[in-house]
Amino acid sequence: MNEILLIWPKGMRNNDWSLFPIGFGYLNNMVDCDILDASLHPLSDEKLAQIASKYAVIGISVWGFNIVNVQHTVDVIKDSSDAIVVLGGPSAHLVRADWAILGEGELNLKGVVDYLNQPAETNKPIKNIPITYHPSLDDFGLIDYKKLHLDEYIDTQYKDWMYTLKDKFRSAPIMATRGCPYHCAYCQGPVIMGKKIRKHSIGYILETIENLYRSHAIRQISFLDDNLTFDMAWAKELCENILIMKEKKNLDFIITTLNGIRVNRLDEELITLMKRAGWAEVVIAPESGSPATLKRMKKTIDLTDVEKKVELFHKHRMTAAAYFMLGYPGETRSDLDMTRDYILNSKIDRCIINYFNPTPGTPIYDKLVQEGKLEDQQKFINYKTVNFVTEGLTEKDLTDTMEAVSEKTIFREKWIKDL
Repeated sequence: MNEILLIWPKGMRNNDWSLFPIGFGYLNNMVDCDILDASLHPLSDEKLAQIASKYAVIGISVWGFNIVNVQHTVDVIKDSSDAIVVLGGPSAHLVRADWAILGEGELNLKGVVDYLNQPAETNKPIKNIPITYHPSLDDFGLIDYKKLHLDEYIDTQYKDWMYTLKDKFRSAPIMATRGCPYHCAYCQGPVIMGKKIRKHSIGYILETIENLYRSHAIRQISFLDDNLTFDMAWAKELCENILIMKEKKNLDFIITTLNGIRVNRLDEELITLMKRAGWAEVVIAPESGSPATLKRMKKTIDLTDVEKKVELFHKHRMTAAAYFMLGYPGETRSDLDMTRDYILNSKIDRCIINYFNPTPGTPIYDKLVQEGKLEDQQKFINYKTVNFVTEGLTEKDLTDTMEAVSEKTIFREKWIKDL
């Protein structure tokens, strides 16, 4: 039994998607700990209290959509044990506990544990520690997917956001890079991962893929990265090495991306290499068909370039999927209509269309709170529920638009014979 317990709380999965605790795989390499997946294995308050009483330090991941669940979990732990509760994740600052770690958790959690393990007389109060991001991701070690119960996730119909062929292949998520230099006002990415792009070594990525292939029979690798192709030369080298590994070791798997590759960080040479390496689908994130809304979002993207890249995906027999958002603050009926028309007229194969939800920790959330348009710590529900209606629009405007574009949300298996 370790002195440290990491809890993946309730509320991290529903009928449509699951969040796999991949971050705990890195944390597990930095501190000796046990892992309790309360999302995969729900438990009563009494059982939680019984388990918590055995640990000195308990870490919990907090996301915008599970703030209520986490606060309840913290309250149960504090009422029944003397454990120190340390929160991490994008919304850690919105839950009452002993410690909150913002940004990357690996080294910061280790620092907190080392601090707590010092003799009491040597401890000095710690207040605001600058957020830092470790330059070498390989230092965090290879993830033990078995300890994270990957096979059990798959057996219970695990779906991380939207897997392209989730019903045909055993899928697993990996991360090759961290960081985002962009300034999209609705996104937590730069706070969580930093602005500078940092990369695992290609050798690390290949070893992770082969381990998943051989140890867990994974046949679909899904990159979670926000900016996998930001360094296009590196991305091309990665594709070339994946292709070499597949041919040399006789491995057969497909590849997808989940969080949206920037279209301005793609060219035809890279798209060709991605197809040869095994990509079946590429996900992009235009978010809106209205230039005015994109400007409000601080989303620097050329919609004409989106269509050009979709044509290239199709030329090389890859499915094109895209994220869109309805009801962004300041959006008008005209903006909604432009997005509707763009979606319906585009050649994108599958659209993942969400309602805007003010996510704690994002610039737009803070702006809405400051303007008095949102109660602080408003509870995020989910992207398929209207939780915010901007001035000048109605909830019906949003739901009618969602219904009008619903046909584009249906997954169509193109080029399945290639796989």
